[in-house]
Amino acid sequence: MRPILDCDANATYSPDEQIRGVISSCLNSLGNPSSTHRGGQRARADIEEARATLRRVVGAGGADTVVFTSGATEANNMVIRGAAQRGGGLITSALEHPCVLAPVLQYQREGRSVVLVQPERDGLVSVESVVRHVTPETALVSIMLANNEVGSVNPIQEIAAAVRTIAPKAIVHTDAAQALGKIPCVFSLLGVDAMTLSAHKIGGLSGVGALVLRHGLELEPLIRGGAQEGKLRGGTENVLGINVFGKALELIEKEGSERFARMSHTRDLFETRLTAELSDVEFHARAVSRLPNTSSVYLAGIRADDLIVAMDLERILISSGAACSSGKPEPSHVLMAMGFDEEHTRSTIRVSFRADCDDAGVERLVASLSKAVTRMRSVPRAA
Repeated sequence: MRPILDCDANATYSPDEQIRGVISSCLNSLGNPSSTHRGGQRARADIEEARATLRRVVGAGGADTVVFTSGATEANNMVIRGAAQRGGGLITSALEHPCVLAPVLQYQREGRSVVLVQPERDGLVSVESVVRHVTPETALVSIMLANNEVGSVNPIQEIAAAVRTIAPKAIVHTDAAQALGKIPCVFSLLGVDAMTLSAHKIGGLSGVGALVLRHGLELEPLIRGGAQEGKLRGGTENVLGINVFGKALELIEKEGSERFARMSHTRDLFETRLTAELSDVEFHARAVSRLPNTSSVYLAGIRADDLIVAMDLERILISSGAACSSGKPEPSHVLMAMGFDEEHTRSTIRVSFRADCDDAGVERLVASLSKAVTRMRSVPRAA
């Protein structure tokens, strides 16, 4: 039986062999980090080592705060609620992950001023489109660093600088969950007040994330309980998950730009080969800065959901731009915000490569996609 070819790394970048090898050793450090005995203190030391690694990898200053959370969703909600409690308007983009859009839109239903900035056709959120909505009373500007569906990378540094000239008291936040491990994510250079990260997007375990906060920024805890995480996140820490998160960060640090280059080579090879094999192919966000591993592909004449099933039968994992809500497929809110119609969104797949995908994997993917797409296009679709 052929091995599974994972080309859905933006969903979950499962631990590679190097990380799998350290997971068992991390099981020796599962004491309660709040305990004073040696087991607890060892767990505490491992957590603080992971925190120091994260701080180093993302370029956070020694006085900045790093809070470990249950994932990016919790971290994003913590920032959004903290900003909303200050009063003032909330600004985000229509491209954001649902864990940003859902809480922001809830505040809108409660009467708060909310602006969803529309992206350009190429998937980019421009500085101008954000700044035109900022006022001195703006409480939050939250724009993702990189989009999880089309891979577009937003000019966060420029957005942050522009916002500060108008609303110096606003919290500027970026969800960098999809960017970490694929492009440099340097907190001090981005100029934001808060940055969200996720472990399972870089080869760590699910259920762990982090929120990096600028020194001096005070937020109310989302989860109250004990004094863990500097009194910002109550509850016993996920020692295993945090420890593995730190190991995955070390691997990113070690590989550096070589990792980004491998991903970029793989994506470019895929797009070149697929274009040579198939007609009526369109790649979204290709003209702007993109994540090096992400390719959002419109394939005329097919249904993305059917193609995903066909690839699964070939033991190849891909995804579509469509999210599922309560089991009912919905058109991608990202592509719709970019100006594409529903028919276009339902014929779009997302391919997102791991750093360890080789050329042979790309050839296998292209061959399987070409065969399936050609077959689907030859069969008239039901009205």
